[in-house]
Amino acid sequence: MFPTPTQLPLLGITYKARNTVGIYNALQSYIKEMGKNIFAMMGPFPTLITSDPKIFSAVLGSSKRINKPFVFSVAFNMMAPNSLIVVNGDEWRRQRKLLNPSLDYKNVMDNNKIFNKHSENLINKLKEEINNESVEVRHILEDFTLEQSVETLLGDTEFEFDKKVIGKCINSLMNIAAKKCISPLSYFSITQIFTKIYWQERNLLKIVHKSLKKFIEKTRKEFNSGVKIERRPIYIDILMSTNFTDAFIEDQITVGIGAAVDTTAVTLSFILYHLAKFPEIQQKAFEEVHSILGEDIHQTITNQQVMQMKYLDLVIKESMRLNTTVPAFLRTLEEDVPYEKTTLPKGLMVIMIPFMMHVDPELYPNPEKFIPERFLPENLNPNRYSYAPFNLGVRNCIGKLYAMVSMKIALAKMLLNYEFVDVHHQLCLSVELTLRSKTGIRVGIRKRNYVEKNE
Repeated sequence: MFPTPTQLPLLGITYKARNTVGIYNALQSYIKEMGKNIFAMMGPFPTLITSDPKIFSAVLGSSKRINKPFVFSVAFNMMAPNSLIVVNGDEWRRQRKLLNPSLDYKNVMDNNKIFNKHSENLINKLKEEINNESVEVRHILEDFTLEQSVETLLGDTEFEFDKKVIGKCINSLMNIAAKKCISPLSYFSITQIFTKIYWQERNLLKIVHKSLKKFIEKTRKEFNSGVKIERRPIYIDILMSTNFTDAFIEDQITVGIGAAVDTTAVTLSFILYHLAKFPEIQQKAFEEVHSILGEDIHQTITNQQVMQMKYLDLVIKESMRLNTTVPAFLRTLEEDVPYEKTTLPKGLMVIMIPFMMHVDPELYPNPEKFIPERFLPENLNPNRYSYAPFNLGVRNCIGKLYAMVSMKIALAKMLLNYEFVDVHHQLCLSVELTLRSKTGIRVGIRKRNYVEKNE
């Protein structure tokens, strides 16, 4: 039924992906050359690689098909083995139900002042880069999202360790997790100790765990002191209000902060890149923001104003289509799944590739063009599984609303203050837990004409 690429015994197709750039190139070439569905071996595991929205719908649309495969648990077996991103079945349902309130609509909207504060800090940081020919924006945005995530999720503005060090460690751990997925030696405890990334991961985890232990001890004392906290329970409050072990809480914090920082920073970086390359679209986005906010560059943007920014919403969605934040979703089938004239058998690993589905000309005419209007209600594809930047179905992204609201506030402030200029930078895309560019993401930053008189 499905074409099969050249493979090697024991390794399957993993020999094609010697690094994270190789993963991207291999997946892209398979889909382009062989079609939407490819059958292959990932090491010892039979695997379907797909960009077919019908299979996205069949797998992600079922409440029974939520389990991630063995290779995913391998990726996190040292960093966060018991976290929400890894566990399966009833344990995942239990954790998701517990943590959902920390990122519900009310809690996200209650973070408005924090989002505004850190976005204002970002504006001040970017001011230092105005006269530079080009700026690598991802690192600046990672610092911004780290500071913001620590305060919104952990309620702490004065962490007792160097946030940048922890941020870099978690960033490196996420990179290692992606490499472990395509390294058969990492699949088994008896062989993983012979890999370089095993020892790198151990050293990074020592730094992270040492700092998190101190934070958890400090926070637990405060929580048990009986002092009433004047806020709705946030992420850390929910973790502390249970009988969870310190190790479990460490897992959730590591993945929670890592996911919040990585996904938001990468997405914002690609948005700025596209705005710089398409100045006419940037101008339309600026005009919308300006019409809603006026020229007060230091104002607090309200939640109501955020909801009025309809075109900015389209810009974000189109950027995530062209450069999809999470490049792959993995599931293992716990039952046979009917598909057209065949059956996807129980035990099959399914790797869904949204970044290739999103450039399928059958779904998105002129897919290489940046056209935000694709996402107007009247232009949407009737198959809702044809667009999946945050995953879909029961096991979708818990932080989707948090990401969208925080990004819109940051983008609105950036557009009000600065113009972003194309510097003809060439991306070199790679698949980690998020889509990355190994050459960075560079743009030029220029002050808006009216800003100086309003500073």
